[in-house]
Amino acid sequence: MKQNPKLLTREAISTTVQNKTIYAYKLTSGFAKKKSLYFQSLLHAREWVAGSSNLYALSAILDDMAHGKVTAAHSYNLYFVPIVNIDGYDISWTKGKRLQRKNANEVDLNRNWPARFDHPKEDKVSSSPRFPGPGALSEPETKGIDNWLKTKSSELAGCVDVHSYAGKILYPNGDTEQLIGNDDDEKFKVLGANVAKAASDEYMGQTAGSFGVAIGAFDDYIYRTYKKPVLTIELAGYRFVAPPWTIRVRGAEIHRALTQFAVEVHPFEGGGGGIVFPED
Repeated sequence: MKQNPKLLTREAISTTVQNKTIYAYKLTSGFAKKKSLYFQSLLHAREWVAGSSNLYALSAILDDMAHGKVTAAHSYNLYFVPIVNIDGYDISWTKGKRLQRKNANEVDLNRNWPARFDHPKEDKVSSSPRFPGPGALSEPETKGIDNWLKTKSSELAGCVDVHSYAGKILYPNGDTEQLIGNDDDEKFKVLGANVAKAASDEYMGQTAGSFGVAIGAFDDYIYRTYKKPVLTIELAGYRFVAPPWTIRVRGAEIHRALTQFAVEVHPFEGGGGGIVFPED
C-alpha cells in the first residue's frame, strides 16, 4: 500500500471470535467507478494456498497496471479479502492442528451463511467438520461481512470465494442438486466454463450441488441475496498442504480466473463482453 497509495487502500470489514480485524484491500485504477467485485479466501483455515493465491492475483494485477495493461481494476473496484478465518489460520500453525478447518468457535464458516439453514442431523453435531453453528450468521466473521456487503449492495457486481483443492469452478445451486430453474442456469454454465478455461486445463465448471451438496455456503447466499454472479473456485491440487512449487502456479491460475470473471460479469447481466469502462 505504501508503494501504491492511490491505487490500493485497506478497510476493516469484520472481526473474528478473538477480536482480530478482517481487512479488505481495495484496488482501483484511480478514477471513479460505480461497480465493485469482491474476492475472498480462507473461510477454511487449512487452505493456505487459497489465501496466497488471492494475494498473488492482487499483486499480479498491480504489476499489470504498472506495465500499462488493461486490467479488471480499470472496470471495477476490486475488493480482496485474503483471509477471513484469521483465528482458525493461527490455530493451523500450532502442532497437530495444521488441518484446522473451522473458526475459534469450531464453526464451519462456509456453512454459516443464511441461504438456508436446514442442515443434516450429522452436521449439527459440534464435532462435525461441517458444524454450521447455532444459527445463520452466528459468527462475528460472517455477520460482519454480511453487514459490510449490505453497505455495498448498490455497487456489488459479483463475488468469488477461493478454496482448495478440487480443480473446480462451482456455481449455484449448491444446497441442492436441482438447477435454479431460470435463464441463470445457462449463464452460470457459460461463466463457469469460460473461467475454467482461463485458469488452466486442470479445471472444470459445474454446479456446486453436483459436486457435493453444501447448505449455508457463501455462493448460494450471494446469489439469492443479491442476484449477482458468484463462483466458488476450488484450486487444483491433491492435498491441503500444497507443495511449495505449486504456490506460484495456483496464484497465476487465480489471477487468470479472476480476470476472466471480471470480463464475464457484464455479459452475465445482459451486456456486451470484454472490459467495461465507467462511461459504459
